[in-house]
Amino acid sequence: MKKIYIAILSLFTLTAWSQDIPMQLIASGGGYFENAVAGLSVSWTLGEVAYTTLSSTDYILTQGFQQGNLFTTSVDKLGITQNDITIYPNPARDYVKVKFEIPIASGKATFDLYDITGRKVISKVMNVEQSVPAELNLSEIRSGIYLIKVTLEKDNLNRIVKLVKE
Repeated sequence: MKKIYIAILSLFTLTAWSQDIPMQLIASGGGYFENAVAGLSVSWTLGEVAYTTLSSTDYILTQGFQQGNLFTTSVDKLGITQNDITIYPNPARDYVKVKFEIPIASGKATFDLYDITGRKVISKVMNVEQSVPAELNLSEIRSGIYLIKVTLEKDNLNRIVKLVKE
């Protein structure tokens, strides 16, 4: 029993030592100033957490942390809008039509219909064109809320649209 207790305790200790939380800051602004003649350089960041304050007779310096390796994360703007697939009628009864407003929409498309629990109800592969709506038969399924996942195989483009079946 003592050996098991020591093994469990050592695993928890190793786990605690293995965690590393890097100091990170998401800032809206900041800058850098350098005066080579005075031998002075200052960098600052807005929104930084202050850790210590140093003072002398002439200067007061409040310091926190800044990133040593500067990087930015950005989100690329997609060339295709999210409203590029229209499903109608919604709510549907026996069938639904899927119309593509994507200039590159041609070729094979996979239509997967999932119920609200995530179970796949229908999976169908069809050839599609841009302005010609594809038709899915829903007469075999019960009334409820479903999600249609449309995948264009040519460009590996996925869209998920909510559908209500009456």
